[in-house]
Amino acid sequence: MKRKNLQPEMQDDTPPQILVVDDSTSVRYAMQKSLTEAGMIVTLASDGEEGLARAMNSNFDLIITDIDMPKMDGFELCTRLKEEFKTSHIPIIVLSTHDSDEHVEEGFRVGVDAYLSKSGNIEENIERIKDILTAKNFLTGSKILVVDDSSSVCLFLEKELREEGFIVQTAENGKAAFDMLPLFKPDLILSDLMMPEMDGGELCRTIKKSVEFCTIPIVIMSSLADKALMRRLMREGVATYLIKPFSVTQLSIVIEEIFSSNFRLLLEEKERLTMEHDLTLAAIASLVQALEARDSLTRGHSERVAIIAMGIGEELGFKPNEVERLQLIGRLHDLGKIGVRDDVLLKKDRLNKAEYEHVKGHASVVANILRPIKSLHDILEVTTSHHERWDGKGYPDGIKGENIPLKARIIAVSDVYEAVTSERPYRDSMPKAVALAIIKEERGKQLCPTCVDGFLRWYEKTGGKTELPETFQP
Repeated sequence: MKRKNLQPEMQDDTPPQILVVDDSTSVRYAMQKSLTEAGMIVTLASDGEEGLARAMNSNFDLIITDIDMPKMDGFELCTRLKEEFKTSHIPIIVLSTHDSDEHVEEGFRVGVDAYLSKSGNIEENIERIKDILTAKNFLTGSKILVVDDSSSVCLFLEKELREEGFIVQTAENGKAAFDMLPLFKPDLILSDLMMPEMDGGELCRTIKKSVEFCTIPIVIMSSLADKALMRRLMREGVATYLIKPFSVTQLSIVIEEIFSSNFRLLLEEKERLTMEHDLTLAAIASLVQALEARDSLTRGHSERVAIIAMGIGEELGFKPNEVERLQLIGRLHDLGKIGVRDDVLLKKDRLNKAEYEHVKGHASVVANILRPIKSLHDILEVTTSHHERWDGKGYPDGIKGENIPLKARIIAVSDVYEAVTSERPYRDSMPKAVALAIIKEERGKQLCPTCVDGFLRWYEKTGGKTELPETFQP
């Protein structure tokens, strides 16, 4: 039976189904409250017998159980759940006041996935529960390539692994397996050692030399219990070595351990990249603040443009994460002006031709700042294109119409409104009505009609208010 593809972050809008088994009424309802608030659907059972019956009659993504209960304790419940085909794949967490080594060891022996203490911090326990759900979801739907010259072995492993929720392909030897990699792109390779044409060891060495596929974990299966051979294969990149014959349970444990390790590595890498990204954005935000500090009249300009852009994005049906990205883009859209000379940026008269050409160069300045940062390339295309015009008369590239990135067109409308209604070194601020008239006049000329229409809807709802929040620090 294939496991449901569920994510605790609810990216597929399907809340995880949790069964809580505990003879304490207060514990049951406390867990129900906390898990429900975390976005999960909770079913309760007061003892092991009731828990087993509910598990057999429903489809749960996780079971949380106490140990000491009447009728059937938690250890027996775990044993029964793992014996039943319908429930054997469900992760089980023991939540108990007993946290001795003996209890923990017994729990893992009967198939428990994690052990949480009732005296622990409830928020930390909830986060651990989410991690377990996410890790299990990471396994479901993963691709496994089985390589063996025995068709019966391939058929058996394919059947068992598919029932565990994996996507499985088979190959009769190492060469056939390597040829399948570009199309199938497996998450793990399970290979026999002794095969014709290309054996498991050669397959491993070939894969580890490949730039594209070298990170795929490889498990070698063999009836040879040769420690020297095992050590050599491990040095060559094999993730682990299974001695035939082995049970499906042993295989499942090995696969889950490899995938869980990879999942932890992915999480650590994600955290590292997130930290680097946040530090980069903080550094860039400091540059923006330094830019606006040069001219008190434009202080807060970028933040106000961001507010308007977010409003337009909402009117155009942007998703919340896209609207949030617009806020960041709005804050950084004028970053290139850090390279504009003070005598030009702060000039109180109209710019001459040479000075205007100098200002136009700020688009290339921001490109040089942001181009090395791949995660900011969508911001880069906006910061370099928000002075392009719908009619093709803008700069720096003279592109027009829908060839201009949509977010750049949104920023262009936002920028016009904010610039007209704010004071500048060379003129006083103008009334909102004047800005509104200019934007309507430039619809289809300088400005994108769709973005202008979104702006007008936002303006009608808000009156064009761009007040900064009290917490904003320029």
